[in-house]
Amino acid sequence: MKYSVMLAAVGILGAGTAAAQQPIRIGVLYPLTGGGAVYGVPAMAGHQLAIEELNAKGGIMGRKIESIERDDKLNPASASSTMKELITKDKVDIVLGGLSSAVGLAMSEVSKQEKVVYIATIPKTIQMTTDKLHKYVFRTASNTDFEGDTMAMLAGKNKLAKICHLQLDYAYGNDLEVGILKALPKHAPDAKIVLTLKPKLGATDFNPFIPQVMAAGCDGVLSGLWGPHFVSWVKQAAPLGFFNKIKWISGGEIGSHEIAGELKGEYPDNVISNAYELWYAGNDPSHKEFQARLAKKLNTAETPQWAVLGYIGVMYAAQAMEKAKSTDPDKVAEALEGLSIGTPVGKLTIDAKTHQANIGQFWGPMVKKPDRAYRMMEPAEYIQPK
Repeated sequence: MKYSVMLAAVGILGAGTAAAQQPIRIGVLYPLTGGGAVYGVPAMAGHQLAIEELNAKGGIMGRKIESIERDDKLNPASASSTMKELITKDKVDIVLGGLSSAVGLAMSEVSKQEKVVYIATIPKTIQMTTDKLHKYVFRTASNTDFEGDTMAMLAGKNKLAKICHLQLDYAYGNDLEVGILKALPKHAPDAKIVLTLKPKLGATDFNPFIPQVMAAGCDGVLSGLWGPHFVSWVKQAAPLGFFNKIKWISGGEIGSHEIAGELKGEYPDNVISNAYELWYAGNDPSHKEFQARLAKKLNTAETPQWAVLGYIGVMYAAQAMEKAKSTDPDKVAEALEGLSIGTPVGKLTIDAKTHQANIGQFWGPMVKKPDRAYRMMEPAEYIQPK
């Protein structure tokens, strides 16, 4: 009898030891194909860099990390089903990523249902950390209120009197518009909205919209057209002289090297935009080393900015698990509340109540450089929410 009890005890101990040696599994979704890949592929590269660096140092809690990577296809339904698969079949301990706000909200809902922590590294809809906030969702990206406030401030600084709104008709665009409208009375009280247009997410033909903006008499456009949407707008509007007199103030990170490098000499005048990270500008001493490691991994000195968001998401997940001394979702969620970590863009803290990190962004005009084939942000001012 004693012998059998001893065997059982040894079995339990062995099982616990085996579990402790199992790799920690991190699930991640970014758009790796289609229009969203211009941002999703660099984000995944930053994610992978963080995993590689952590594993080289022994992983998390002495356990190696396994990254389970999937394409969210920039589609909420696809992202939702893929995330459920990651949790139920691949048995991941945490999920990171998402790009569009619609995808982020879908992933957040799965996180809530399955009681698994989700760190939104790119989606910015304010809904995620307000109306639809729950225990297991956290955001390390900016949000539409932060971005809208800065855009309204820039509208005031540039003395815009008549403004055209141009937003994509989905969660990010609609919420960014609300954020701007809330902030305009404070930063640009005399400005008036003379036109609001909302093309669909994924739109490629902007010819029906361009003449409307040009005829509206606005001296500035406040926009959230991002990635391929902005590229398409430029290619269709610039030949008509659209950017000659109209100031374009934009969120959507079209100040990033991903977009400046793609458009090169076609990048228009009169654009002020944002970027989370710039390979040629830093706001923290650790940035230079991070950018060098990323440049080595990607074999290019001119690195994309979205990589830093994938990188930060992994580092937050790792430090939360180390703090919790566990992969249990409830303990990890508790550890994330109020957690501060050092990042390539400075020290960040996740607010314990809203689950929102206080990440900032670089903002500035995109200017021609005599020794470059693409535009660069100069001056680049790092604006961090208070």
